[in-house]
Amino acid sequence: MRLGITIPLDGFQNRHFAELVQHAEKLGFADAWSYETLASDAFTPVAAAAAVTERIRLGTAIVPVFTRPAALIALSAAAIQQFSGGRFALGVGISTPTIVEQWMGVPYQLPLTRLRETVAALRAALSGQKVITSGKTVKINGFRLGAPPETPPPIYIGAQGELMLRTAGEIGDGAIVNYITPETFPRMLNEIRQGARKAGKNADSLDIACRILVAVDEEQEVVRENLRRELTGYLTVPQYNRFFQWIGYGDAARSALEAWNAGDRRKALSLVPDYMLESIFVFGTTKQIVLRLRDYEQAGITTTALQFTSFQPDPEQKRRRVMGAMEAVSAAWR
Repeated sequence: MRLGITIPLDGFQNRHFAELVQHAEKLGFADAWSYETLASDAFTPVAAAAAVTERIRLGTAIVPVFTRPAALIALSAAAIQQFSGGRFALGVGISTPTIVEQWMGVPYQLPLTRLRETVAALRAALSGQKVITSGKTVKINGFRLGAPPETPPPIYIGAQGELMLRTAGEIGDGAIVNYITPETFPRMLNEIRQGARKAGKNADSLDIACRILVAVDEEQEVVRENLRRELTGYLTVPQYNRFFQWIGYGDAARSALEAWNAGDRRKALSLVPDYMLESIFVFGTTKQIVLRLRDYEQAGITTTALQFTSFQPDPEQKRRRVMGAMEAVSAAWR
């Protein structure tokens, strides 16, 4: 299993991203995956990292297909693939209505169709073809990259839930999953492989990248309190709530959402059980963290994007703890 990191990391400002990935490469991490947040877009951190690294694979996990035209995604992906010397992996996905509609002001319509049509357009554009398509959600008339990459980057699909997982296996070169557990992953892997077989692919050849939050603080009560807040926030998003119900947390997911919708935030937090935190997140000593990551490896995860997280209020202390954990985990993994 490839160990990778997630950027941006909490406590690190944008100017630190390139240096952080450079340090991760020196420690032996195989990947650095960026995700789009209120702190940064997905492309800029990996573009900056490409200039100061030589070996580490750089990827997006994920770029929402709604917030940019397919041609613009292709332009950015082609540029980073060239900047990095062919080390880029393009992860795309449908995101959520909250991000797409409420934050970006873009209608969240026909998400699966938008994903399929965008990926088809990206494959054509990144291989140097002139793109002419008139789909339901993607319309392009004659776009062609002026400098297509020598080798198109692989396209990964962010996926949760049965339909999206099968779609990732069908149209993606890999899948990106989030908030899963080693115990529930085999069920998800089966869906991905079904999609791959439908497309006539070797189902065992797909790379499965998993984003995992790794809490590095020693103060376990602080860790649990903050992880409970993190998870409760996701449980209030309908599509995430359905996902958690599907993988076996139905009672907790439904109860927390009902309390939240009724306006009782404190009750919603209290209804998220400890066993759910212990299953979905990774925390504890370095030895405990590495042992839990071995469980992910045994379950079939082939790539990780570890989101090293400290809940310390002081930014400098937060950075020290994150960097220390990166060094300790990478050394113990070898």
